[in-house]
Amino acid sequence: MNDKRPKTPLPIRAKRMLARLKHIRSLSEDEKALHALGLAATPEERWELVRNHLRLFNSSAVSKQRR
Repeated sequence: MNDKRPKTPLPIRAKRMLARLKHIRSLSEDEKALHALGLAATPEERWELVRNHLRLFNSSAVSKQRR
């Protein structure tokens, strides 16, 4: 895919996706926001989000072990 258009930033795409998910009653607002972020992200962006989450999880686990 060789798209020459500039990519819209992820927060803007996630906000648009969240607006599409507003009508779903079975999800809380936090769940809707999380799903919107995942649906709006590209595969590379999703991988970066997962890596950042794991990095935060690992650093907090190490700090709990040191106490």
